Amino acid sequence: MLLMALLLAAADVVPLAQEAQVKELCAALREQPALTDSDPAETAAAQKAAEKRREEAAARWYRVEVPSSGFTFGRYREQDRLLELDGDRPLRAVDGVLSLDLEGIDEVAFNARPDQVSAWSKEKKAGTLRLVAVFRPTGDRCAGSAAAEAWRIAGKVRSWELQGAQGTVAAANEDGEPVGGGPRSLKIEKVSVESDAAPPDDEGRGRFSAVQGALEKCASAAQRSGTMVVSFSVQSGRVKDAQVIMDSLRDEKVAECVSRAVNGAAMVGSGHGTAALSLD
Repeated sequence: MLLMALLLAAADVVPLAQEAQVKELCAALREQPALTDSDPAETAAAQKAAEKRREEAAARWYRVEVPSSGFTFGRYREQDRLLELDGDRPLRAVDGVLSLDLEGIDEVAFNARPDQVSAWSKEKKAGTLRLVAVFRPTGDRCAGSAAAEAWRIAGKVRSWELQGAQGTVAAANEDGEPVGGGPRSLKIEKVSVESDAAPPDDEGRGRFSAVQGALEKCASAAQRSGTMVVSFSVQSGRVKDAQVIMDSLRDEKVAECVSRAVNGAAMVGSGHGTAALSLD
């Protein structure tokens, strides 16, 4: 158990990259005291030591790199700019000897523009794209055997990353929500007011030009692309009671930021109004 002991002492996250490490991890998770004719005190001590090794192994976080051939992408939700992982099959790592059943893989998605999806697909085909997961084992045992040279571990994930030839290209948190790589800009698609006799030539986009900078700051905090519809009223030449009523981003903080940015903006017209925004 020397190799495992050295790794456990080295860092909070243990790299899991060699078959010998997988063997030792599984041995620790399945540790049982040897059955002997020793006295009850020795047996109890052996059981306590085995339980301690299991607990120590199960308490650590492990970092594993899944090669291009060991994972599959799921659907691409173009409207939301999200690329999903395919969770229908276990991830295969460490030269194919380790299968991982990781909780929540069906919910994992990465921010991705269409051009990025194309680039990542090419990297995956070339074998230069990797999926990196930091996980903690769950359950009491590690399935498999040294004789079959195959093991299977269930786990709970702390973070997900896609890494290409140039480094990390996308990431997701423990809940599978995309982190970073979000929208780079916010576009005002249309702004209409009840008092309009006819649609403005620019679809009313110029009405929010004074708050464009504030809206861009809101967009910089978003974790994914998508669309928003803002409802408001115009009273005495100012926007009042702005509220996001449709939000494909599902991001309350960004929605609140957008509402604050719009409230008080100067606007010609009166009555109820709506604005359509897109983040890309």
